[in-house]
Amino acid sequence: MPTAIPILDRPIRLAVVGLGQIAELMVPAYLGRDDVDVVAGCDLDRERLERWRPDLPGALLTTDLDELLRVDADVVDVLVPTYLHAEVAVAVLEAGFHVQLQKPIARNAEDCERIIAAARRNGAQLRVLEDYVFFPPLVKLREIVGSGEIGDPVGLHLKVVNTGRGGWDVLPTSLEWQFEQTSDGRGMLVFDHGWHQLAVAIWLFGPIKRIFGWIGSTEIVPGLALDAPATLVWEHEGGLRGVLDITLAVDTYFKSEFYSCDERVEVTGQRGAVRCNRISSFGRQEPSVEVYRDGEIRSYHALTEGGDAGFAASAAHMVDLFRGRTTDPLMGADMADTVLTALLYALESSQVGTPLDVPTHDQASAPSR
Repeated sequence: MPTAIPILDRPIRLAVVGLGQIAELMVPAYLGRDDVDVVAGCDLDRERLERWRPDLPGALLTTDLDELLRVDADVVDVLVPTYLHAEVAVAVLEAGFHVQLQKPIARNAEDCERIIAAARRNGAQLRVLEDYVFFPPLVKLREIVGSGEIGDPVGLHLKVVNTGRGGWDVLPTSLEWQFEQTSDGRGMLVFDHGWHQLAVAIWLFGPIKRIFGWIGSTEIVPGLALDAPATLVWEHEGGLRGVLDITLAVDTYFKSEFYSCDERVEVTGQRGAVRCNRISSFGRQEPSVEVYRDGEIRSYHALTEGGDAGFAASAAHMVDLFRGRTTDPLMGADMADTVLTALLYALESSQVGTPLDVPTHDQASAPSR
């Protein structure tokens, strides 16, 4: 059985499955805490295990998932490629661990249902790691919207500009599986990165009831294309409408310590607007959050805004969850299912060329595609 929550008398024992690119952002967030003990790591690539050995001197490092599942851990952080989420997460849940799963929760509705069912069957906590809802400038944006300072929200605009210059070098193995997913409509920009934006939209304004996707394709090298330009337009159940614009500008340089895409999130209210000017990179050197109201601009210059800030805050929330200081996993199974459903209907909408109604949990499941 999974460890009883809350865990109060010792550090939370955590194991990690998958030590690729995303582990470079997530594992350091644990290592800086004295209330988390990383007890094991698993990856099929022995070089990755060796990369982490100096940072995890007392941990079991193995290429064998079954061996990892015999360690004394409370929660397993699953950081494998999306197409392996169901296979690995279900095995971990059946072995009696709580699970934190990298976003997106799964590549289709069937895998999502398998994971959620396994968590419920085993009485385990299931948390999907969505760092954007913990990114301090976006948290401040949400606070401002909720305060009423800009009046009732009337519109939401999200913009992503992806480029090939700036940021860190992405591991080839991290790109290979992403490009393989593109062949069945789950492109790197809309399915993987667009998950972040739809998650933010639903976190801000609740479930989406209708969505339209218009997804293009741009060849970046012979035989290899990315899913841009792309536009998603939707309406939340409360009536507010949102739009996501994804643009590919391969020769543009963005300063970044991590990924090199430039992102903006703007909420327009009846009396003004609030905008988050960046998330992954420092595309433009402006304050991270700006509020416009009554002809004046108020800027926030001192918010923590590095590309790893959301991961650190997410790790802190994970600790709060297992310490019993909160009961909201943010995001839990229901919210992750809601985001995936909207995303899959956006992809389906682009295929059929018309807006689609997005079912609620008590209606039909999302298209599997």
